[in-house]
Amino acid sequence: MSRWRDLPSLSSLRAFDATAQHGSFAEAGRALNVTHAAVSQAVRGLEADLGVALVRRNGRTVALTEAGQRLAKSLSEGFGTIASGIEDLRRHEDRRVLRVATTAFIAQALILPRLPEFWAIHPGIEVAMTPGFKTVDLLAEGYDLAIRGWRTEGPGIETEHLAQTRWVVAGAPSLLGDGPVDVRKLPWIVPDEGLLDCLRQAGIELDPLLNVSVGSPYLEISAAVAGLGLTLATEAIIRAELVSGRLREVDVSGFPETHYFATMPSGPRRAATRAFVDWVRTLF
Repeated sequence: MSRWRDLPSLSSLRAFDATAQHGSFAEAGRALNVTHAAVSQAVRGLEADLGVALVRRNGRTVALTEAGQRLAKSLSEGFGTIASGIEDLRRHEDRRVLRVATTAFIAQALILPRLPEFWAIHPGIEVAMTPGFKTVDLLAEGYDLAIRGWRTEGPGIETEHLAQTRWVVAGAPSLLGDGPVDVRKLPWIVPDEGLLDCLRQAGIELDPLLNVSVGSPYLEISAAVAGLGLTLATEAIIRAELVSGRLREVDVSGFPETHYFATMPSGPRRAATRAFVDWVRTLF
């Protein structure tokens, strides 16, 4: 059971501990970044609280009484134990793996290819990513953050904007050919109704017979690269395929801008979390 209510003020104990270590109020004041008068007053207050003399003043130096020596020994051990406990906690947090929830596309297209760059800057931070298409409960499942293409709201979490990007329609050169492209006459890789709604908003109504299902969202980009159909993805996700020429952008307008967010538990935050979020922002 905590007995803090029965103890003298922590500031007076720290003042006495510093005085015992340095042998003078002036040196103790420099160590605590306060005036020697403040240290002297704190020690006098501690003596009055305990009802016993702890130091004998001798000019600019002080000597400990027998009672002062006993208290100094106890404080040294006690503060040492506290310092060791705090250092152990910090080391544990520094070593703890950073748990990141994200989508398969973000993990594969953005983070994993450049993760060695992050480790070169922050070699002590281990990162464990959980790709998926469902929104995880950060608090219940113990994640440090989630990186998504949508904003998540709720009690106990904070959302930070990472980047704005655009939607891109793209297909393999083998599918598009060399002439004009009519997207209504080409097959589309359509994973869900949400993508169909997005296409309709852009004024594109697809023939159901031209919809290609590859069975898993994880295979959409690979299927597009193989020439099975057009795909709709954010520029950030298929940038590598566009740069390499494995996919070619088709000029289609009417899509809204989209955004990426980092969602984190509210409250105090690990330095590793801040470092990772700042680094991920540079990937977009």
